[in-house]
Amino acid sequence: MHDAEFNLSVVYPQAFPNSREEDLLSDLQRLTTIDSINVIELTTIPDFRVRKEALNILESLFRTVIFLAGLPSFKRKAFLNAEGEDRLRAIEYTKHLIEEASELGASAILVVSGPDVPSHQRDASRSRFSESLITLCQFGESNFPDVQIRLEHTDRDIHRRQLIGPTSDSLWLINEVAERGYSLDLNLDLSHILQLHEDVRTTLEVTRDHCSHFHLSNCVLHDTSHQLFGDHHPPFGYPDSEVGFTELVKTFQDLNELGYLSSNKVTTLGIEVVPLIGDDPWQTLEDAILTIKAAIIKAIQE
Repeated sequence: MHDAEFNLSVVYPQAFPNSREEDLLSDLQRLTTIDSINVIELTTIPDFRVRKEALNILESLFRTVIFLAGLPSFKRKAFLNAEGEDRLRAIEYTKHLIEEASELGASAILVVSGPDVPSHQRDASRSRFSESLITLCQFGESNFPDVQIRLEHTDRDIHRRQLIGPTSDSLWLINEVAERGYSLDLNLDLSHILQLHEDVRTTLEVTRDHCSHFHLSNCVLHDTSHQLFGDHHPPFGYPDSEVGFTELVKTFQDLNELGYLSSNKVTTLGIEVVPLIGDDPWQTLEDAILTIKAAIIKAIQE
């Protein structure tokens, strides 16, 4: 693993959940002082003036930007697997987000499916989502070809309860889009894989031809009454959580052995850790980076 190569990003809305829009510029400037971080993952910036000033920082100080469409889509209930007019409205809103992603110089935009449906309705819901993705790929290729559309999976029966969902469904969607002549990449998330009750290495293996973006994250699953049960992304090693130092070491070994960290495929590893209530987000981020670095060293040694 001595030759491992990757970009390291921070998922800004999760790392700084209480930051206001007016904090963004100073936060970005401070993030650029962290040598390990060379990619930033952002969501919508409604104020055009802030967006324009942010672009100056992003262009000069980060290798690339990844745009997160999931958060604003959830807030707007703009679900791409919806029916009728609701689906068309979701498509138009996502087109707007693709345009904003381009304005920020993003190389990719992460989109999500929308809520799960009863099992007997899933085939139809998947088909609607597939058609939405194809429409968005057509729009993106024609208007913003530098912004890759990327599918973000999440849990189906734990917390977010989204249609997509299981890795097998993600691969089906990728194939459906490919049959229409478009490319759809996949974002994987360590905690989402666990929330889907899937094996991490197996998931990485079957998706390696379609994934170059992996979120390093944690979750609490054993106690449904726990306040952080589900998709809350606590710090690594949080008591009774799923991902600590040992699990990170194993994940880095898997990523390396499966080719994710080779010079031929530079994967972006995103730190998606949410500070606990009352904790300093900057210290939480620093601790996460130190843990990740130590896990990489351990993985190399083994």
